[in-house]
Amino acid sequence: MCSNLLLRDVALTIISLLEARDVCSLGCCSCFWRDLCFSNCVWAHLFRLRWPHADVAQLHRSTCAASGATPLIPPEGWKALYIESHKKIAQETSFAIHEIDQGAPLNSLEVTRYLSAIKQLSTLSLGFEDVCLFLFRPKLSVVVNLIGLHYSILYLHIPPKEVFEALTRCQVARRQVCLSWLKVGRWLHGFRLRDENYTRRISLEELTMSEEEPILAMLNRGAVHEVIRIQICSADSRMS
Repeated sequence: MCSNLLLRDVALTIISLLEARDVCSLGCCSCFWRDLCFSNCVWAHLFRLRWPHADVAQLHRSTCAASGATPLIPPEGWKALYIESHKKIAQETSFAIHEIDQGAPLNSLEVTRYLSAIKQLSTLSLGFEDVCLFLFRPKLSVVVNLIGLHYSILYLHIPPKEVFEALTRCQVARRQVCLSWLKVGRWLHGFRLRDENYTRRISLEELTMSEEEPILAMLNRGAVHEVIRIQICSADSRMS
């Protein structure tokens, strides 16, 4: 009996290190693994890991346990809840991407629309895994990839190194954007100097490096203070 419990504990420890798709694959190996991999405790862990701030009670009209120590098991089970939530976020993110593409002819986007798109994504409560799955796809525009990068670093506070690794894994790290911005001319001895136009071609991987933090900070501020216009577009689609 003790050996069986020990084996189960070791198995659960192994499972806790896996991603959802790997858990599903492992569950097909034998009856022992199936019982563990499809258990509520495993999928509760996967759910909380992916969506740590999700309000399960609100989403599924369940009431919280009186003590609050142990989350209630959703009526449909944690695995079904995970799948349902994945599908819902996939649908909502797809709609958000469509809205971004509609507002970005020729893969070009004004910073106001850019920040509005990020704000819309934040209302979906996307986790970093969702960003990797739905926003770092190579087939999407690089502007969408950039929005995912920005959201991950400045909204989710994911370490830039982890974002870089995800970009590389998703094969979009070397994609480039072209940033154009207009700075209001300074005043000097009672005279206003000419406005200055700047253009910068930069890859997504470079934007995860510490020396490029001012660029992300400028995008996050938007057209304020001395910068009165910012345009973001794909480096490949930039018009000469």
